[in-house]
Amino acid sequence: MKLHSIYSFIIGLGTMGALSSCQDQGGAATDSGAETSAEAAADAGEDSGGSADAPIAAAGGGDREWPTWGRDGSRNMVGNAANLPVEVNPGEMDDETEEIDLTGAKNIRWVAKLGSQSYGTTSVAFGKVFAGTNNESPRDKRNVVDRGNLMCFDEKTGEFLWQLVSPKLGARKVSDWEYVGLCSSPAVEEDRLWVVTNRGEVVCLDMNGLADGNDGPFQDEQKYYGAGLSGMAKAREVTVDGETRTLSDANATLVESLTKQIEGGLEGDALKGAMGRRKGAFAEGAPKIDETYADILWVFDMRDADNGVGAFPHNVSSCSPLIHGDILYTSTSNGVDWSHTNIPGEFIPGLIALDKNTGKLLGEEISGVSERVLHASWSSPAVGKAKGEDVLVWGGGDGFAYGFDPVPVMDEDEGIAILKERWRYDGNPPHFRQKPDGTPIKYATFKGPNDIIGTTVIHEGLVYFAIGQDPEHGDGVGMLSCVDASATGDLSGKAVWTYEYGDGSGIGRSISTPSITDDGLVICAEYDGDIHCVDAKTGKQYWVHETGSRVWSSTLVADGKVYLGTEDGEVVILAATKEKEHLGTIELHAPIYSSAVVANDTVYIASQTHLYAIGTVE
Repeated sequence: MKLHSIYSFIIGLGTMGALSSCQDQGGAATDSGAETSAEAAADAGEDSGGSADAPIAAAGGGDREWPTWGRDGSRNMVGNAANLPVEVNPGEMDDETEEIDLTGAKNIRWVAKLGSQSYGTTSVAFGKVFAGTNNESPRDKRNVVDRGNLMCFDEKTGEFLWQLVSPKLGARKVSDWEYVGLCSSPAVEEDRLWVVTNRGEVVCLDMNGLADGNDGPFQDEQKYYGAGLSGMAKAREVTVDGETRTLSDANATLVESLTKQIEGGLEGDALKGAMGRRKGAFAEGAPKIDETYADILWVFDMRDADNGVGAFPHNVSSCSPLIHGDILYTSTSNGVDWSHTNIPGEFIPGLIALDKNTGKLLGEEISGVSERVLHASWSSPAVGKAKGEDVLVWGGGDGFAYGFDPVPVMDEDEGIAILKERWRYDGNPPHFRQKPDGTPIKYATFKGPNDIIGTTVIHEGLVYFAIGQDPEHGDGVGMLSCVDASATGDLSGKAVWTYEYGDGSGIGRSISTPSITDDGLVICAEYDGDIHCVDAKTGKQYWVHETGSRVWSSTLVADGKVYLGTEDGEVVILAATKEKEHLGTIELHAPIYSSAVVANDTVYIASQTHLYAIGTVE
């Protein structure tokens, strides 16, 4: 199978010291002291109210929508729907224009063009649909360079409404892989949403974009679109041939210098070269933006060592943020550098908590995840009930799953507000980490240790998750674990059950998130293409289905059916029962790396190039 040259942990698929921060009128974070953070965290926890099992969008969206990765805080890929179709014809695509003709289509409500690589799983709430992609199909023809892109569409019609177009970091494959785009799934409330950009920034956006004005406190969208948060202070406006753009200081200087040379009378190849360089640098800037762009309310730059946490995202920033009450949780994607042996942010937290209203840093994990990280901490956190108490669960890039108190507290020894650890569990059995003679097994080998890339799911007091690695590492051993979320201490070797890779049985490496049904089934895909169904209480295998393709996506269970997209561009549909039954296959027009979701009896699934709204059409 040909992969699209990327590390994409999207998944959910799909992240230097802790300084407290608050938002000034320009949107940048400023130091305000750890004690204040602890107090704010406690206030946020007191205000959270309600059950963690309730959908995030319950205030107006209800449980038939999909307002966040995994639908609600549990992150369980199970939706409420009826009358979902099995027979689907996605129409005919023109290979040159990539336009899709729906004349002969069946059960397609609408199709929207995305970029060329789309990994972000869709969120749907309050009449809008959000999808992360790149900028290879630009809605603004003046803004045509490689950027991360969050697109907003009308739920009923698929009409494009607005976009967040984030400049690339320029770190290339190390921290912001070319053309991967924006991989996070937004968390949505009635008037706001939160998402992690390709730049490692957590941003809060107005649901209506700039169409209803520029709400505050952040007012510098023009500068942000031209240079990103880190470059705003030096961003400048440059006018060339009657068009004004906002550019980073470096590009602005280059454009001005080249313009003087061109006006000075360059000829021939020198003129051609200068024109090309000016054009290229000028294209990197942002044109005058309008109501088709996102309205930014605040930005928290996780990479900023002074006002963020100094994170070093490896390859991509992939986490989908979690909103619980007034607290936002996200992983930092902190990981190794280009050498894959050095950890630049060895003491940087892998998981942080922010005030959802201001972007203020409230707390962080101090479990030492980054010291042990194998590759990066991409996984998204979850929250749910365990014996009547809320517990925050998360899969670290060290291969351990963790349970934390959801409300940060001041740690007097550390002098910062922390997410207090309740338990940890090594998702790798000992023989994945070392040979019989005690020699450590090297990471990325077939029989070696694994990260947690998919999301930990909490359901009825139990936590379910699989281990895996970057897809470019290929196949390897894996394990699906079930852990008691109410336990304390080191739970390694004390799982409720495990479903381990073995000779002809068990699960291999997986970057997918499991689905747990109300009638006691756990359904999870592995990277080599097999879909596994096991008993939720015992881990007993019921069936395995071979898709014949690589799988980056997670299963969706809705209306008694299992939907799963594959790298071959197929959507496999199975019955969500103890007996395996293949119901049908939908053949889309490009590979699928994001996961299907369901809202209001419509399945949304993004291929690399298009977003499809699939539902029964009479």
